[in-house]
Amino acid sequence: MPDPKKALRTTALLSPLLVAATLAGCATPGQTRAEEQATRARHDAAEIARHLYRGPTDTIDDYARWADDDLGDRTSPEPIGYTSYPDATHNDPLGALQLRVTLESYDGSDPYVACFESQFDFWGVVTNEHAHWDDDNSVARPIECPADAHPIDPPVDTRPVYVVPDGAEEIVVDVLTRASAQDSADAIRADIVKRMPRPTGEREVAFDPSVAIGDQQIGFAMGDADDCLLAVHRPSGEVEVLNVPRVLLQPGELGCRADTALRPVEQLRAPH
Repeated sequence: MPDPKKALRTTALLSPLLVAATLAGCATPGQTRAEEQATRARHDAAEIARHLYRGPTDTIDDYARWADDDLGDRTSPEPIGYTSYPDATHNDPLGALQLRVTLESYDGSDPYVACFESQFDFWGVVTNEHAHWDDDNSVARPIECPADAHPIDPPVDTRPVYVVPDGAEEIVVDVLTRASAQDSADAIRADIVKRMPRPTGEREVAFDPSVAIGDQQIGFAMGDADDCLLAVHRPSGEVEVLNVPRVLLQPGELGCRADTALRPVEQLRAPH
């Protein structure tokens, strides 16, 4: 059975009108006005936390950035803080995000303001043990609003973004065409690195290329499972850029490695 937690995480945030309609249906008959406001505020925070996901990550900083992307133009909810858990293991919550929800009043009274905290792990928001992912009480936990609470700027992402630069394939084919299996792998690699185009995107860094020589062939690899450039110089002198199925490039499989480029063609086809 599909995991509804993972499926719903990929859903886009609801439009303001749809959110309003959803929240209007959250109140329970017989609730006082204060209880109804508390229910609506928690639901608003929980909905943000449930859909705050762009892919697996091991840092709460990413969730803070995604919250800013989703909520930057809204006055409520607002991200007011985040906490990292440095000692977390892969299966533990890696941090928490704090949100402030403001419900405007239409009768002249003060707005209702409440703050909530949600924990996140590698796959998204974390619920209480044995609780359902749709349970607002499990997803968004009330906290006292700090006296100095204010919308935060997301942490600046300084991590390098590794890429295969535009024009890399042409350089690799040219160098391999001129090379021979008698040349050293280090010399061929150095020539490719020297001529490699410089990436132009923000924080972009070229993947480190690798070269292997065997059976009168020269194998080349650059990248990872998501963006892999593989090429091989055959004994005939032909240079072939290989199109290997992504499933074979995953960690634990053949991988995006120069040795992979040297394998027989029949081993580079999809299993089925």
